[in-house]
Amino acid sequence: MKQTIRFAVAVLCLSLLSVATAVAQDQYTEGGVTRVTLIRILPGHFNAFMDDLKANVKPIWDAEKKAGLIENYSIFLNTTRANPEDWDIGFTLSYKNFAALDGLAQKVLDLRMKQYGDKSKEQQVIDKRVQNARLVASILTRDITLK
Repeated sequence: MKQTIRFAVAVLCLSLLSVATAVAQDQYTEGGVTRVTLIRILPGHFNAFMDDLKANVKPIWDAEKKAGLIENYSIFLNTTRANPEDWDIGFTLSYKNFAALDGLAQKVLDLRMKQYGDKSKEQQVIDKRVQNARLVASILTRDITLK
């Protein structure tokens, strides 16, 4: 008898959870996915950071966009820094949906190797990049449209 009651309670809980999920999804339509990255540029390294961004990062983003791996990208500055440890510059990479992220690292590898030549040259660029800036945050967001 106790086992039957436990089973019934478990089924009820799962049913309520399913209803709650269905109601929550009824509030909006899911849209694209965006990676937001916030970077703090180290003092005195702004020009070096921007030179690296233009020479090494932007060409890869342009190639990803041309290949249909990303829908778009944007670069923005923080004009209201709250403290010296706050971020200075941010980037967004926009994807059609979460499925666009499946296998993305391997797909981008070829584009990166076209940019850098090989992994050791890429690592040299990354090692220099670390001298210019620090990652503050990297956030994955999903666009929604209210119903």
